[in-house]
Amino acid sequence: MEFWTVGEYVRQTLSLALVLLMMTQVGPAVFGAEDVASQITGMPVGTNIELRLKNQQRLRGARGVVSGSGFMLVEARAGEHMIVFDDVVSVKRFSLKSHTTRNILIGVGIGLAGVAIATGVLLRCGPLGCK
Repeated sequence: MEFWTVGEYVRQTLSLALVLLMMTQVGPAVFGAEDVASQITGMPVGTNIELRLKNQQRLRGARGVVSGSGFMLVEARAGEHMIVFDDVVSVKRFSLKSHTTRNILIGVGIGLAGVAIATGVLLRCGPLGCK
């Protein structure tokens, strides 16, 4: 049975930590991480995207037509903008949240509260009202 000295144990631990650190830094490049241009061209036209540009600006809109050097970003308020691939730091999809379910539940809750109040008044006072 072989025992490690404290120095060997520390050296092994540091070596393992360095290997893990290098793997996390090299990992995306090794495992085929896509660049921004291929991410954007891989999305269908009309996909809602959020862009972070090199000047720290964030833009939201729908992906439009792609050309060799960039693409059109269609914003609801500002219209269409030509965005160059080199200006984009990151891109991600986003979805517009629908509040339909929430609004229906609020309406049902208000309706149930109204029915409960009316039922309480009818049970306490009767159909002809309180005297």
